[in-house]
Amino acid sequence: MDRFVLLIKSLRPYRVEHWMMLSILLYSLVGVLKYYLPAFLSNVITSVCGFGFIVLIIMNIRRCSLTGWTRALYLFLVFWSLCLTLRMFLIDDVRGTFSEYNGITTWLLAYFSSSYFLPNLMPLILLVIPTQEGFDFRYLWRVMWLMVILYLCYYPFAFWSMTHYNWSFNVAGAGWGEAGTYGDFISNSTKGIAAIAPAVIMIYFKKYLPVRTWKWFMAAFVGSILIQAFMARRGGLATSILYLVLMWGMYSFNDRHVSKVKMILMALAVVGVCLVLFSNMADSFFSTLMERGTADSRSGVEEGFYKDMDSASDWIFGRGWFGQYFEPAYGIFRSSIETGYLALILRGGLLYLIPYVGILGLSFYNGYFKSRNLFCKSFAIICLMQIICLYPYGWPAFNFLHFVIWLGVWICNSKVLRIMSDSQIKRMLF
Repeated sequence: MDRFVLLIKSLRPYRVEHWMMLSILLYSLVGVLKYYLPAFLSNVITSVCGFGFIVLIIMNIRRCSLTGWTRALYLFLVFWSLCLTLRMFLIDDVRGTFSEYNGITTWLLAYFSSSYFLPNLMPLILLVIPTQEGFDFRYLWRVMWLMVILYLCYYPFAFWSMTHYNWSFNVAGAGWGEAGTYGDFISNSTKGIAAIAPAVIMIYFKKYLPVRTWKWFMAAFVGSILIQAFMARRGGLATSILYLVLMWGMYSFNDRHVSKVKMILMALAVVGVCLVLFSNMADSFFSTLMERGTADSRSGVEEGFYKDMDSASDWIFGRGWFGQYFEPAYGIFRSSIETGYLALILRGGLLYLIPYVGILGLSFYNGYFKSRNLFCKSFAIICLMQIICLYPYGWPAFNFLHFVIWLGVWICNSKVLRIMSDSQIKRMLF
């Protein structure tokens, strides 16, 4: 208990990145606390965190430290994001996307609690990261350690809630703040535990973290995979497994101190155990996954999207952060579509999607193929995975995963960090 208190005390902020991480941390905690606190209090916390994050960026903007094509694409992404934001305030009829209107509260929730505006500002952290004195990585590791403690302590309650939840589910309508989406159904059944999951980057730091600490992060990640399997989150399950496969591949091919034979034998053993468990529990724990395994829940929605986005301007410029398209299957206008690539086109068009993917792609190349350490290579894989995740979902989110993704863009394009050895990285950053 004393160590936990010391951990909390160590999070006292005194740098701009500390305040930014605290705002994301409190915002994430509300993802769980909203099931236990009055809605008004939860809304106040998320609004304060979101507004504070924006103020921190505005008050601490510095020059962009990226170079080359990555810099050009990033500056254009920032410019276009600002254009879309001005369009939202001056031109777009955002109120038309509200399912119901409750005055100023509705506006605050739209801007700071929905997934349509605030998460798109996450790339702007690259304008705030200090380039001279460096980023305080140790503070981020402490925040991640706090989150893994909270996640594992809360996990038994979330798992029990998930397995005893009322599975009657009806998809009703669309639009921000609507409780009728499958994602909301999963969040409600698990009491929002996904909101406090530590960023997946931590399982990649096996070389830098104490063995026991790394095992706790891995335990949390495996726990999240079990939840996704039980709830039949096919896209999330596939990408989570791919995270593990890429981590195994990175250590197998890049760490000379790791026995390749041992890694292969361990991988085969894990795969064998998973297959045995899956076959023995296919009609119980994995029954929903078996039922939804081959179900096509996207074709009709995507066809409606393509049909409604019928002009070149829609594809090039998008329809704004709160843009909508007509969904004939339900006879309504929707602001959401599951496929991340199409969601980004709906909001900002190809002018947003192309630089977004281009920045991540170039960061992967620089971080993986032009670095001497597994630290940069790990962040490079996170950037690559975001490109891949845009197919099953991959929406920008105001959480630590997307904070880490854009922090990874900065890391992968930092020549100073790329030329360091693993021992230098461990000594300086861990």
